[in-house]
Amino acid sequence: MKRLEDWPERLAAYVDAHRDTPFRWGQNDCATFAAGAVEAITGHPMEVPIVESAQDYARFVADLGALREHVTDHLGEPLASPAFAQRGDVVLLLVDGRDSLGVCIGAQVAAPGPTGLLVVPLSRASTAWRV
Repeated sequence: MKRLEDWPERLAAYVDAHRDTPFRWGQNDCATFAAGAVEAITGHPMEVPIVESAQDYARFVADLGALREHVTDHLGEPLASPAFAQRGDVVLLLVDGRDSLGVCIGAQVAAPGPTGLLVVPLSRASTAWRV
């Protein structure tokens, strides 16, 4: 996948549009948020399974073995270290004890939270993929 020429502006607009959008399964969960960011950056949609509840998520992760493998299938092998993530890359981190996807926005990661985007240090990421 290749980033669009104006990807920084597109990513900033995408993140700003989601800043106050609360987490909601199937609409603004970690997978739909990360996939939307990938589409904003590249112009290419990314397949996201429909997950409408915590139970659906648990089944999804159990069926695939792990969220990490699913993302690797779509974005390729992860970076050697999440510390190498750059703005726009997809990252995996724990949020409320659950593997969650977010998007690198510099030294921080943005991910959907209960009242809007959570912004946490990139150091909390366990895995990262180049977009």
